[in-house]
Amino acid sequence: MISACGGDAGSDVSGQSTKSIAGQPASQTESTTKGYALSTVIWSRVPIGVCWDMNNADFARFASARNWSRLAVQETWEQHSGVRFTGWQQCTNDPNYFGIRISVDDSAQSGPHTFGLGAMLNNAVGGMALNFTFRNWSQSCQGREEYCIRRIAAHEFGHALGFAHEQNRPDTPSTCNEPAQGTNGDTTIGAWDVASIMNYCNPEWNGDGKLSATDIDMVQKYYGPPPSTQTVYTLTRAQAPARITAYEFPSRAVKASIDLSLGGDYQRVDQMFASADGKRLHVLMERNSTSVDLATIDTASNKVVRITPIGPMLTTFTGYGFQPALTGNQVYLWNKNIIHVVDTDSGTLVRMLVLPKEFSVIKIATAANDSEHIFALANERGTRLEVLRIESASGFIRGGYPAGSAPAAPRDEFTVTPDAKKAYFVGFASPNAQGNLTEMDLESGFTRVLTDLPEKNPKFIAAINNQQILFADDNANSPSSVILYDVTSRSKTTALSSSKSMAYLQYEPKTKSILLEQDGVWSVNQLRQRADGKYRDVDLGLRSFSSGSAYGGVAPFVLVTR
Repeated sequence: MISACGGDAGSDVSGQSTKSIAGQPASQTESTTKGYALSTVIWSRVPIGVCWDMNNADFARFASARNWSRLAVQETWEQHSGVRFTGWQQCTNDPNYFGIRISVDDSAQSGPHTFGLGAMLNNAVGGMALNFTFRNWSQSCQGREEYCIRRIAAHEFGHALGFAHEQNRPDTPSTCNEPAQGTNGDTTIGAWDVASIMNYCNPEWNGDGKLSATDIDMVQKYYGPPPSTQTVYTLTRAQAPARITAYEFPSRAVKASIDLSLGGDYQRVDQMFASADGKRLHVLMERNSTSVDLATIDTASNKVVRITPIGPMLTTFTGYGFQPALTGNQVYLWNKNIIHVVDTDSGTLVRMLVLPKEFSVIKIATAANDSEHIFALANERGTRLEVLRIESASGFIRGGYPAGSAPAAPRDEFTVTPDAKKAYFVGFASPNAQGNLTEMDLESGFTRVLTDLPEKNPKFIAAINNQQILFADDNANSPSSVILYDVTSRSKTTALSSSKSMAYLQYEPKTKSILLEQDGVWSVNQLRQRADGKYRDVDLGLRSFSSGSAYGGVAPFVLVTR
């Protein structure tokens, strides 16, 4: 029943057959799940314990190697699924221990291995054996211990989760010359996967310590997708040296403090927003009025990973804006009649969408269920507004509808429902008229003034679903309200009425609550609906001391779900 992996490292095991991959693709990315699992030994619950069967001296001596093993598991199986491993301390003699016992063995005969698959390892002494010294087995790993230990651990934990070697499958092609080894699975799903971390015929040894797309599909089939994490990023200081604090939500524990001075001569933060997939936080950093950079923060590590100069893409430093694209690594940067598509991972300009010169883009919106188009509220010839449906790949305008007169003071409030059927904005009958919240049917272009919403200065308009919009009424000399409006039933709920204007507003769909910050208060509050339908206002104590209304347009906080 041993699922041994002797010889995986290469040339140090006599008689080890070489890998043959003739005629095989480098990877397979079909959406079907692939792999070879033993369905009867999938662990019944998580987290799964992990402990080290070693004495005190070895436990201390191998501290780095143990950490490399743990990181390898975190960055593969844990990162991409709902499985979790806990403990990672020395083993005890607990007869009811639930988990994997790991020993360290440098046997030239067996190499790293597991005795069986999945829950067969439960509390089994020597259930998994790893190698940290490489004096006898795979001596080529000496001098590159971290490289080998990480890749071995990632592979062996695949066995520990219940996954057999891919080359053991009955449909393994003849182009793979690796013999079957260890315990077989009982479930094959989809096509044979040469790129699997569990495949000896993978041209990369142990998949180079990374899961293939189909390894991820397989582990998620049995252990579910990774749980979402929520983080509130507050702009602790907007002026140089700028700083952001990351809080775990809802525990409110500090996760990280992110320094945005970046060794440069930045003066202040100009904007802050998250990517659509929650994997990146973008911060626009301004040196002066004509020199700005976009800092991209990885929300897993909370480290700045890229600085993208924005200035060279702009024809003017007035009237530009950002909107995250539905593709997580891209943002839209608009300036006059040009929309730039920027890859924030590489810092490169992917393409430019050039609209007719008579248009000047005010605001862009995306619809979650329409990846082929973006929508823009645009000023046409300086006299009237128009809502445009733009093909996101080519920049062709596929629809354009009049949206009223262009106001004397431009308003950039604009949102589109997830189904791309309705748009909401502030419409004006004439340049000096009072604006009104307006609904537009994006299939016909018909507009409807929402006369039952008399609020004078709506801000932060967001379509939180196809039926509801959220906004704040910014009244400087009278109570400012936070309003939820059902566009179908035309019912309005005032979640908060305050003497202070709102500095930012964001809907949280998981708890169906509203996060907000108010001018002059600079602390994140949460509005949660009670049983009687009214909302309770709770100060979360997440401070952003120096954002300040003087830096208009800056979101003092952003809730990111990853």
